[in-house]
Amino acid sequence: MARDRLLWTIITGTAILGLVLLLAQKQSTEEPSNSMWSSSDEPDSLAFECLDHSGLARHDHVTLKILIEGEQETIPGEIGINSGVCNQQGENMHTVHTHNDQGTLHIELNEAGDVPLGVFFDIWGVHFDETGIFDHRVNETHEMRMHVFASGEVASEENRVTSFDEYLLQNGETIEVHYHAI
Repeated sequence: MARDRLLWTIITGTAILGLVLLLAQKQSTEEPSNSMWSSSDEPDSLAFECLDHSGLARHDHVTLKILIEGEQETIPGEIGINSGVCNQQGENMHTVHTHNDQGTLHIELNEAGDVPLGVFFDIWGVHFDETGIFDHRVNETHEMRMHVFASGEVASEENRVTSFDEYLLQNGETIEVHYHAI
Protein backbone atom coordinates (compact mmCIF):
# COMPACT_ATOMS: atom_id res chain seq x y z
CA MET A 1 0.00 0.00 0.00
CA ALA A 2 2.79 2.47 0.90
CA ARG A 3 4.51 1.57 -2.33
CA ASP A 4 1.37 2.41 -4.38
CA ARG A 5 0.93 5.69 -2.53
CA LEU A 6 4.56 6.64 -3.25
CA LEU A 7 4.15 5.75 -6.93
CA TRP A 8 0.98 7.86 -7.26
CA THR A 9 2.57 10.77 -5.39
CA ILE A 10 5.48 10.74 -7.84
CA ILE A 11 3.12 10.51 -10.85
CA THR A 12 0.90 13.33 -9.54
CA GLY A 13 3.89 15.54 -8.68
CA THR A 14 5.42 14.99 -12.12
CA ALA A 15 2.10 15.83 -13.81
CA ILE A 16 1.69 19.04 -11.79
CA LEU A 17 5.27 20.06 -12.53
CA GLY A 18 4.68 19.41 -16.25
CA LEU A 19 1.54 21.57 -16.23
CA VAL A 20 3.34 24.40 -14.45
CA LEU A 21 6.15 24.29 -17.02
CA LEU A 22 3.69 24.28 -19.93
CA LEU A 23 1.80 27.26 -18.51
CA ALA A 24 5.04 29.16 -17.93
CA GLN A 25 6.14 28.49 -21.50
CA LYS A 26 2.77 29.60 -22.92
CA GLN A 27 2.84 32.87 -20.94
CA SER A 28 6.37 33.72 -22.08
CA THR A 29 5.37 33.43 -25.77
CA GLU A 30 2.16 35.49 -25.50
CA GLU A 31 1.96 39.25 -26.04
CA PRO A 32 2.00 41.06 -22.73
CA SER A 33 -1.44 42.36 -21.80
CA ASN A 34 -0.01 45.86 -21.37
CA SER A 35 1.72 45.97 -24.75
CA MET A 36 3.01 49.29 -26.08
CA TRP A 37 0.51 51.44 -27.90
CA SER A 38 1.41 51.94 -31.54
CA SER A 39 0.63 55.16 -33.37
CA SER A 40 -0.56 53.01 -36.28
CA ASP A 41 -3.38 51.65 -34.07
CA GLU A 42 -5.36 54.89 -34.57
CA PRO A 43 -4.26 56.27 -37.95
CA ASP A 44 -4.96 59.82 -39.11
CA SER A 45 -7.80 59.99 -41.66
CA LEU A 46 -5.34 61.36 -44.26
CA ALA A 47 -3.64 57.95 -44.19
CA PHE A 48 -6.70 56.54 -46.01
CA GLU A 49 -6.85 59.09 -48.85
CA CYS A 50 -5.84 57.78 -52.26
CA LEU A 51 -4.80 59.79 -55.30
CA ASP A 52 -2.94 59.81 -58.58
CA HIS A 53 -0.67 62.51 -60.01
CA SER A 54 -3.44 64.49 -61.74
CA GLY A 55 -5.04 67.68 -60.44
CA LEU A 56 -2.85 68.00 -57.36
CA ALA A 57 -3.21 71.10 -55.18
CA ARG A 58 0.00 70.16 -53.33
CA HIS A 59 3.08 68.19 -54.36
CA ASP A 60 5.99 68.73 -51.95
CA HIS A 61 9.08 66.80 -50.96
CA VAL A 62 10.66 66.31 -47.53
CA THR A 63 13.78 64.33 -46.67
CA LEU A 64 13.40 62.03 -43.67
CA LYS A 65 16.36 60.48 -41.87
CA ILE A 66 15.97 58.09 -38.95
CA LEU A 67 19.00 57.27 -36.80
CA ILE A 68 18.83 54.53 -34.17
CA GLU A 69 21.86 54.54 -31.86
CA GLY A 70 23.73 56.50 -34.56
CA GLU A 71 22.96 54.04 -37.38
CA GLN A 72 20.85 55.41 -40.22
CA GLU A 73 17.78 53.30 -40.97
CA THR A 74 16.69 52.72 -44.55
CA ILE A 75 13.24 54.02 -45.34
CA PRO A 76 11.90 51.55 -47.89
CA GLY A 77 10.76 52.60 -51.34
CA GLU A 78 7.15 52.17 -52.42
CA ILE A 79 5.68 52.89 -48.97
CA GLY A 80 2.16 54.12 -49.64
CA ILE A 81 2.00 52.95 -53.27
CA ASN A 82 -0.29 50.10 -54.34
CA SER A 83 -1.10 49.30 -50.72
CA GLY A 84 -4.04 47.35 -49.38
CA VAL A 85 -5.90 50.67 -49.11
CA CYS A 86 -4.74 52.49 -52.25
CA ASN A 87 -4.65 49.98 -55.05
CA GLN A 88 -7.42 51.10 -57.37
CA GLN A 89 -6.53 51.67 -61.00
CA GLY A 90 -5.13 55.20 -61.18
CA GLU A 91 -5.59 56.16 -57.51
CA ASN A 92 -2.83 53.97 -56.16
CA MET A 93 -0.90 56.39 -53.90
CA HIS A 94 -1.40 57.63 -50.35
CA THR A 95 -1.05 61.34 -49.52
CA VAL A 96 2.49 60.66 -48.27
CA HIS A 97 4.58 58.03 -50.03
CA THR A 98 8.09 57.09 -51.14
CA HIS A 99 9.23 56.02 -54.58
CA ASN A 100 12.70 54.76 -53.59
CA ASP A 101 14.79 54.12 -50.46
CA GLN A 102 16.48 57.55 -50.41
CA GLY A 103 14.24 58.96 -47.65
CA THR A 104 12.33 61.40 -49.87
CA LEU A 105 8.72 61.72 -48.76
CA HIS A 106 6.29 62.85 -51.44
CA ILE A 107 3.41 64.87 -49.96
CA GLU A 108 0.52 65.09 -52.38
CA LEU A 109 -3.03 66.37 -51.88
CA ASN A 110 -5.94 66.95 -54.23
CA GLU A 111 -7.01 69.89 -52.05
CA ALA A 112 -4.72 72.34 -50.21
CA GLY A 113 -4.03 71.37 -46.62
CA ASP A 114 -1.56 70.44 -43.91
CA VAL A 115 -0.10 66.97 -43.43
CA PRO A 116 1.41 65.88 -40.10
CA LEU A 117 4.52 63.67 -40.16
CA GLY A 118 2.58 61.00 -38.26
CA VAL A 119 0.49 60.32 -41.38
CA PHE A 120 3.54 58.81 -43.07
CA PHE A 121 4.19 56.48 -40.13
CA ASP A 122 0.49 55.52 -40.07
CA ILE A 123 0.70 54.58 -43.75
CA TRP A 124 3.98 52.71 -43.12
CA GLY A 125 2.32 50.92 -40.19
CA VAL A 126 5.07 51.55 -37.64
CA HIS A 127 5.07 53.31 -34.28
CA PHE A 128 6.17 56.96 -34.08
CA ASP A 129 5.32 59.59 -31.50
CA GLU A 130 6.96 61.21 -28.46
CA THR A 131 7.15 57.80 -26.75
CA GLY A 132 9.46 56.28 -29.37
CA ILE A 133 9.96 54.95 -32.86
CA PHE A 134 9.57 51.42 -34.23
CA ASP A 135 10.07 49.10 -31.21
CA HIS A 136 12.35 51.59 -29.43
CA ARG A 137 10.84 53.46 -26.47
CA VAL A 138 11.89 56.56 -24.60
CA ASN A 139 12.75 55.67 -21.00
CA GLU A 140 15.24 56.47 -18.24
CA THR A 141 18.16 55.29 -20.43
CA HIS A 142 17.11 56.42 -23.93
CA GLU A 143 15.76 59.57 -25.52
CA MET A 144 14.45 60.66 -28.89
CA ARG A 145 15.16 63.98 -30.56
CA MET A 146 13.79 65.43 -33.77
CA HIS A 147 15.40 68.21 -35.79
CA VAL A 148 13.94 70.06 -38.77
CA PHE A 149 16.13 72.21 -41.00
CA ALA A 150 16.64 73.52 -44.52
CA SER A 151 18.77 71.72 -47.05
CA GLY A 152 22.48 72.29 -46.42
CA GLU A 153 22.08 72.78 -42.66
CA VAL A 154 22.73 70.22 -39.91
CA ALA A 155 20.83 69.09 -36.83
CA SER A 156 21.41 71.41 -33.87
CA GLU A 157 19.72 72.50 -30.67
CA GLU A 158 18.36 75.56 -32.53
CA ASN A 159 16.33 73.43 -34.96
CA ARG A 160 15.10 70.84 -32.48
CA VAL A 161 11.31 70.33 -32.40
CA THR A 162 9.16 68.39 -29.94
CA SER A 163 5.95 67.93 -31.93
CA PHE A 164 7.08 64.57 -33.46
CA ASP A 165 4.05 62.92 -35.15
CA GLU A 166 2.08 66.20 -35.10
CA TYR A 167 4.79 68.17 -36.94
CA LEU A 168 3.35 69.68 -40.16
CA LEU A 169 5.44 68.79 -43.21
CA GLN A 170 6.87 71.70 -45.24
CA ASN A 171 8.38 71.55 -48.72
CA GLY A 172 12.18 71.25 -48.91
CA GLU A 173 12.82 70.43 -45.26
CA THR A 174 15.05 67.75 -43.85
CA ILE A 175 13.73 65.95 -40.78
CA GLU A 176 16.09 63.89 -38.63
CA VAL A 177 14.80 61.61 -35.90
CA HIS A 178 17.46 60.41 -33.44
CA TYR A 179 16.87 57.64 -30.90
CA HIS A 180 19.87 57.04 -28.63
CA ALA A 181 21.16 56.38 -25.14
CA ILE A 182 21.23 59.35 -22.77
